[in-house]
Amino acid sequence: MRKLPETIQSPAFGFDKPAKERIIEASDKLFRLLGIRVADGLITEDAHSNLDTFRKYFGHGEPLIGRFVKTLIAECEDYWRGLAAEHPNDHEAQLRWWLAFEEDQIGYMTEPRVLLSRTAAELFETRRQQHPLLREIEEYWQAERRRVVGLCKAARLRDPVELADMLLLMVHGARNERGAYGRFAPSRVLRQAGIELISIHRAAAKPATDDAPDLD
Repeated sequence: MRKLPETIQSPAFGFDKPAKERIIEASDKLFRLLGIRVADGLITEDAHSNLDTFRKYFGHGEPLIGRFVKTLIAECEDYWRGLAAEHPNDHEAQLRWWLAFEEDQIGYMTEPRVLLSRTAAELFETRRQQHPLLREIEEYWQAERRRVVGLCKAARLRDPVELADMLLLMVHGARNERGAYGRFAPSRVLRQAGIELISIHRAAAKPATDDAPDLD
């Protein structure tokens, strides 16, 4: 008689890792899909665990949200490092490809930079003291702003701070309008509009100086 093949449980079944690790992975997945206000019970169910174990390791979930925010920021930083490595000596190309990446709608709602904006909105509560994680997100956005200003300076574009702020205004607007307009969303012209702005500042560029204000 031919021996039947052994059944191998997929690692995704959930019991191949310690409960703490399963909860971390389940929270990351559900935070990305449903937001950080997802019920603790849904996380434990997805992790094949229980609320007692959840409370033991993570209390009411705040450490998981903190870990999630740090993960998103790290993923955003990875993107910028990759962009710099791909165009190491062409700062204007880095700006153009950044705009093209922000315009792309494929998988957009699961991109870390968009999830970071959504998480900031969920953390914002007008009648309470500012959430420390919200401050952490804002600090990353300020670092992103300094990076874009630095690229504009390195590309010898006129008024680099003003140009960077206009580009960031368009980019953050595009991040927040996704899903509101359907196929022909205003964000579809983000790259074109940004390149036109860059061209205007390039056409009137002055010799590179250190006159532009620092943002540090």
